Amino acid sequence: MSETDCELFLRDMALCLSTYQGTGPAMVWPERAHAILPMLLGTFGGTADAAWRPAPPGAGANRLATGLGDVIGRTVEAFERRLLAGSAISVDHTGADVLLFPVRGGARCRIDCQDHAPHAEGGLELRLRAGEIVYAPAGHGCTLSGANAPCLLLLLVLRATP
Repeated sequence: MSETDCELFLRDMALCLSTYQGTGPAMVWPERAHAILPMLLGTFGGTADAAWRPAPPGAGANRLATGLGDVIGRTVEAFERRLLAGSAISVDHTGADVLLFPVRGGARCRIDCQDHAPHAEGGLELRLRAGEIVYAPAGHGCTLSGANAPCLLLLLVLRATP
């Protein structure tokens, strides 16, 4: 992975955040995702995860979170999880903005607004594939399901600046 690949990938995530942060869910198809995804695969274990777990220190997911944090001026934490075929999981970080994407595989993603904003009637349902990123602002819940094979997921949680 070159520095340029990472810079372009981070630029597209930061552009999405600067445009949609706090207004509603959004999708981003970052440039150079094909070059970044292999860096993120190395930390997933061989067993199913029962919960979101912090990415191990030094892992590609943490380097990506740190890079994004530097670009947007916020603390960003990386969490990983495996979604097994036929199962469903929830993203329980509704107090913070999140970026969520499959590193390998794909899944159905349902985003519900929990603050009853008028733009969120019925929620949003989409299919996420490896490298496609969904942004969900605080107050929006996400449910992932519909994986045909084990799906490796990365969750970037954007913490408020002190």
